[in-house]
Amino acid sequence: MSRPRVLVTRDAGGCSRWSARLAELGAEPVSLPCLEHAVMPESELELRRALTTARWLVVTSARGVDAVAELLGGSGPVRTGELLPPGVSVAAVGPTTASQALRVLGRVDLVPPTPNASTLAEALWSTADADLGPVVVATADRGRRDLQTILSPRGVDVRRVAVYRTLPAAASARRRALATDRLDAVLLASPSALEGLLAQVEVPADLPIVTLGPTTSSAVRDAGLRVAAEAQQPSLDALYEAFRGLPAVAS
Repeated sequence: MSRPRVLVTRDAGGCSRWSARLAELGAEPVSLPCLEHAVMPESELELRRALTTARWLVVTSARGVDAVAELLGGSGPVRTGELLPPGVSVAAVGPTTASQALRVLGRVDLVPPTPNASTLAEALWSTADADLGPVVVATADRGRRDLQTILSPRGVDVRRVAVYRTLPAAASARRRALATDRLDAVLLASPSALEGLLAQVEVPADLPIVTLGPTTSSAVRDAGLRVAAEAQQPSLDALYEAFRGLPAVAS
């Protein structure tokens, strides 16, 4: 049985990581970087001020880890506590982000059993004896606000600091037809990735698109394209599982 060809639409680094995992899962990944990232230097002072009184720094992506390190003046492996103020613990949304936090920030103190913001919020809450203390969430400028939604009503001081921007890939002078790639599906994790995809290629209306969540699904439908499946969890494995569950693939 041939390996299904799936289009990966992350940034360049994300395409590489996702492609490696998809190959392990039995797919033939085709990379098309649809996102670019830029650190927000104007956030440096806000981040430093927030961390002076923080109990936790929460990072929700490897890109966010790198942006924090760049804003705080670090590069490469560091000694524990070298970049962060004393007393600030690090919580990472999942193992990939945790690995990067350990390498770049020098520490990681909490990783939830399931890599999503809701589980991370509950894991943080379970660490509180009397006061969880200020929680700084370093994220993208258009990142989700799940941690605030869950923890703020419980009286937790959650301070969201946008440390990097996620930008759609620049438009091509002439979009090429994606139909020539003989794809079985497109994997999309964000509306920004969809925007970057449409800026570069013409997507056949009947090409199955598998999304990472309802926000991306809504954007796909608004673009006049078909959502074939939606992942049940915000992870690459769940995304591929949703693809494998399509009738044409399962049969």
